[in-house]
Amino acid sequence: MKNFQLLPLVLLSSILWSGCSNVTFTDPLPLNRRDLDRFPKKWQGTWSDGEDLTITIAPGYFVDSDSEEKVTLGEQALLRRFHGYLVLNQMQDDGAHWSVLLGRRWKDEIKIWNFDEENAEAIAVWRHILADANAIEEASKLSGKTAYVLSPENNAAFRKLITQGGLTRSYTLRRATP
Repeated sequence: MKNFQLLPLVLLSSILWSGCSNVTFTDPLPLNRRDLDRFPKKWQGTWSDGEDLTITIAPGYFVDSDSEEKVTLGEQALLRRFHGYLVLNQMQDDGAHWSVLLGRRWKDEIKIWNFDEENAEAIAVWRHILADANAIEEASKLSGKTAYVLSPENNAAFRKLITQGGLTRSYTLRRATP
């Protein structure tokens, strides 16, 4: 029974951190910014939402303790700073698109945001900001969900996506005490 309950958590964390996303970008974001080769020292450690998700962040990688999948910063996982956030870009399985997560740390708490295809208000923001027909592409999937490929023309457009409601907060993690 215990393994049966753990399976959804493993699948959720795998999708959250490295799986295929239904909202992807054509380029890693922010555009034309330097990649960090390590997580800042204050981000390193073990973080948990107190329920389902525990992440251990080391200088050059992070590990989801449920799936024990190690994601190393490099060509497939890029970390950049932007507008007070750390932005994690992960190459999707297709090799052409990037999933993007944003995190902001304040003392012993990290808030994680993503681009959620089920958040109608966020989708309206994407459509408003990325009004150019080439900047937002929709494709139906067999599962009945719609996949979005976003392509902000510059960092000003990306900043608007962040500040005007294009993100959905997915987790609040707190530093786990040793």
